[in-house]
Amino acid sequence: MAQVTRRDFLKTTGATTLGSLLGGSFAFRALAATGDPAGAFEYTGWENLHRGQWSWDRKTRGAHLINCTGACPHYVYTKDGVVLREEAAKDIAPMPGIPEYNPRGCNKGVCGVDYMYGPHRIKYPLIRVGERGEGKWRRASWDEALEMIADKIVDTIKNEAPDCISVFSPVPAVAPVSFAAGHRFAHYIGAHTHTFFDWYGDHPTGQTQTCGVQGDSCECADWFNAKFIILWGANPSITRIPDAHYLSEAALNGTKVVSISPDYNASTIKADQWLHPKPGTDGALAMAMAHVIIKENLFDVESVKEQTDLPYLVRKDNRRFLREADVVEGGSPNKFYVWDAKTGKAVIAKGCWGDEPEQKGPPIAFLGRNTNTFPKGYIALGNLDPALEGSFKVPAKGGTSIDVEPVFALLKSRIMNQNTPEKAAAVTGLPAKVIVQLARDYATAKPSMIISGGGTNHWYYSDVLLRVFHLLSALTGSEGKNGGGLQHYIGQWKPTMLPGVAALSWPETPARHRFCQTTIWTYVHAEVNDEMLNVNVDTNKYLRQSIATRQMPLLPANGRDPKVFIVYRGNYLNQAKGQKYVLRNLWPKLDLIVDINIRMDSTALYSDIVLPSAHWYEKLDLNVTMEHTSINMTEPAIKPMWEAKTDWQIFLELSKKVEAAARRKGIEKFNDEQFKWVRDLSNLWNLMTMDGKLADDEAAAQFILDTAPQTKGITMQMLREKPQRFKANWTSPMKEGVPYTPFQNFVVDKKPWPTLTGRQQFYFDHDTFFDMGLELPAFKPPVDADKFPLRFNTPHSRYAIHSTFKDNVQMLRLQRGGPSVEMAPADAKARGIRDNDWVEVWNDHGRVICRVKVRKGEQVGRVSMWHTPELYMDLIEGSSQSVCPVRISPTHLVGNYGHLVFRPNYYGPGGTQRDARVEVKRYIGATPMPL
Repeated sequence: MAQVTRRDFLKTTGATTLGSLLGGSFAFRALAATGDPAGAFEYTGWENLHRGQWSWDRKTRGAHLINCTGACPHYVYTKDGVVLREEAAKDIAPMPGIPEYNPRGCNKGVCGVDYMYGPHRIKYPLIRVGERGEGKWRRASWDEALEMIADKIVDTIKNEAPDCISVFSPVPAVAPVSFAAGHRFAHYIGAHTHTFFDWYGDHPTGQTQTCGVQGDSCECADWFNAKFIILWGANPSITRIPDAHYLSEAALNGTKVVSISPDYNASTIKADQWLHPKPGTDGALAMAMAHVIIKENLFDVESVKEQTDLPYLVRKDNRRFLREADVVEGGSPNKFYVWDAKTGKAVIAKGCWGDEPEQKGPPIAFLGRNTNTFPKGYIALGNLDPALEGSFKVPAKGGTSIDVEPVFALLKSRIMNQNTPEKAAAVTGLPAKVIVQLARDYATAKPSMIISGGGTNHWYYSDVLLRVFHLLSALTGSEGKNGGGLQHYIGQWKPTMLPGVAALSWPETPARHRFCQTTIWTYVHAEVNDEMLNVNVDTNKYLRQSIATRQMPLLPANGRDPKVFIVYRGNYLNQAKGQKYVLRNLWPKLDLIVDINIRMDSTALYSDIVLPSAHWYEKLDLNVTMEHTSINMTEPAIKPMWEAKTDWQIFLELSKKVEAAARRKGIEKFNDEQFKWVRDLSNLWNLMTMDGKLADDEAAAQFILDTAPQTKGITMQMLREKPQRFKANWTSPMKEGVPYTPFQNFVVDKKPWPTLTGRQQFYFDHDTFFDMGLELPAFKPPVDADKFPLRFNTPHSRYAIHSTFKDNVQMLRLQRGGPSVEMAPADAKARGIRDNDWVEVWNDHGRVICRVKVRKGEQVGRVSMWHTPELYMDLIEGSSQSVCPVRISPTHLVGNYGHLVFRPNYYGPGGTQRDARVEVKRYIGATPMPL
């Protein structure tokens, strides 16, 4: 067979994949010719082409730059300028006594090459000629497209304000150089960028409340060290494919695994016990477990006294913490008391917010405050014996006294009265004796671990649910121990080398950058009706107060509308809760929508200008995750195909066009009053590149590595040779040969927790928490604001990463071939619905019309739809987001309480969708003809 060149290959395949080349009648004819497997025959063309895949002339590093959480090092094999395949690199360093990390990969990763050569690929700059979403385009040159964007940017700065320009891109851990490209550009022109961790519903808000961290979890290898694991709303066999083996290996090592999930899922199959409470009742189960642990004295008393705020004293008259300002003139409002049982006196607890070390450290983005400069052992009890129960009188200023009691006493009283196993059984549908035994097993196994995910994190009251999980972990003294604690996994969000990413993204520091909170931005500008007044929660009251007092930001400022929206590396529209409101109310306000992507996704379809971005195997970038502690990279296996460019180069070229437009329009410099910054648009390229030092992608990547202490000393050449383990991490030290687990700075080194109280904080004496009845951990039932009979569930799919790979032919062949909604047989029968019927799922927010799958594993009263299929897929109307509003919990709007302050992706309201309720009926309109 003649050698296949890249040109011949592309000419032959056109818009098809390599797999398509091997299919069709040609392949079947060739197969038929070899009907006698024992006979001798000559290899024909298709066979040699397949055999040719196992020879190559180039082998490069590759990574899949999507929010999959895997960060799986791969090799990419190229021959004659054509990428043939990818495979797991299998070279993350092993640890003694811990099962192998390698190989890491999944069914989706091995399809990565499909997006290079497939029909979805954006090849050239495109300008819309039809209506948004109509799919009518004309090809444009880079110069024309970038000049149009630059002109609109400069006009908006001149005629509106720079903060009317909005730039959206998610997760820096996935591809920090690409992430920094648009953020650095926005930083220098004065535009605003978006939060994403909270918007996607990935942010563990309850962990930030309790622990004062953005979020931190163990690397998955540490699951092997647990003796008891609860999978609580987590399904690793579907959503953590590269790491799911650690569960099986832990089980073989003697670990008991319990799956708590309403449906019988792929991870439940591997568990020792399956508990299936009614959807949204997990909090009742967890609180009942706390009841048993406290009642039967199964809790770690010393750990509770030292590591939590449960001994802190609360005033009986106003329910506030007893503060030093209450007791002495000029006292601090941020120092709090415990009752010392040995001396019979109230004593200020060391490490509170008002207690500062001799050497104060700089702020750290992912911590409520920097407590790293406190000496080791600072919060150790020593001779102090804090009381957990009792009622006391404390002398106060002015000669008065104040009646107080510990937080633990308040909590115990509520739990004993309101959260018995019998009451939880009535709510959850689980037998009381099963709840009691689960609590005993969890409390007595050492160490014990809770693994949580989207199944619990996407509820309206997800924050208090995570607080309850943390309460169980704190009661049993599980945090900060290998194999223990609450481990939260959603999204590939943890950019461990954050100082380097921040320095590249916001060179004048984040304090001089405009960050908008995406949930608030969408809720306001899309004019969402959340229906929460139906359950007596006035979202707008709390939101107005939070914005007016600058606890949370709303951009553009002064009530203006956004005018320019640039989306890259993400699919904002497809991920948008309240999608119907976004299309109807927000989209018309935008004069220009730009999408930068490798493929034509839903956001691109509804944009005005689409720019082709380089594929993961055509660019250089870094890739990290919290699920292992090695940093890896991707590099160009081939040059960007067609007219694609890397994100870094796109924004550098756009900066040149903005310079020219600014000169042409007479606004080379302007004064940004908010930051006292005279912005120089005529020098934008030099600013972007640090006078040319960062003109190429590899220099930008090396800048990140050199600037972060976690990676300083690691070079790109070292990463080409093999993945490199981080030198430091967030809340625990890195130990040779030991899996990372969080919070050892506080539990082992006994430095204050970065919270208001300096401990794991379970009591919040803030008006909003009082209003919502959430000053203590509690069970809050699901929100039933939508008056419809079925709860709507949108889990993550095994066959896609959000919307990526939803349109991949190979992935579609492994399932129904298109989007579907899953129903319990009884619910389907009651509505006259049969398997594979077309159905309409609807409520007051919108509707989606797709096929139905009748599934025995689904609970009665709930329907599930694997979330975010593309709007152009096998859907007659809508998507999984069409029936979901944007719902904001008032407690997430608190930004003036110690460690609860707005910082991007650290604290703020998030997307919630599992409280949505719908109805389903057979669709009797016109449907697509079967093929």
